[in-house]
Amino acid sequence: MKRFIYAILAVGALTIGGCASAPAMTPGNYVRQNEPVYLITEAQADQILVDAMNAEFGTSPIVRVEHPNPGYQATIKFLIDSHQIVATMVPSRGVASDGAVRDGFYFNVTHSGTMPLSGIARSNRLKERLSRAATALSPSVPAAR
Repeated sequence: MKRFIYAILAVGALTIGGCASAPAMTPGNYVRQNEPVYLITEAQADQILVDAMNAEFGTSPIVRVEHPNPGYQATIKFLIDSHQIVATMVPSRGVASDGAVRDGFYFNVTHSGTMPLSGIARSNRLKERLSRAATALSPSVPAAR
């Protein structure tokens, strides 16, 4: 019986120490250059964010963020682990098919926390949702230089 209790304690200590020791900072946390720009309004970009966040994190609280760009944050949790995923709309300028430079937005999704595997998967799904919804309103165009 003592061995069983010691085994449970050892597994518990390893689980707590291994999962909750440090936040994961994965490559998905960095803004990539040359993101596709969507020639949409601020209101359209905000609605795309709201819809995508609700679809992906409907059971989790979603919080508005303003800095450095407007967007929304959701936190996913499992036991003592948590992961924050933030999606923002970044003002940008894109080159339309007629060559004119127009205002638009691109979407940035970042994540950090102690659940890197599920955090990366959820971030990637959110990024795909944002891209599909924005493409339905405006095809992506290259960023203006």
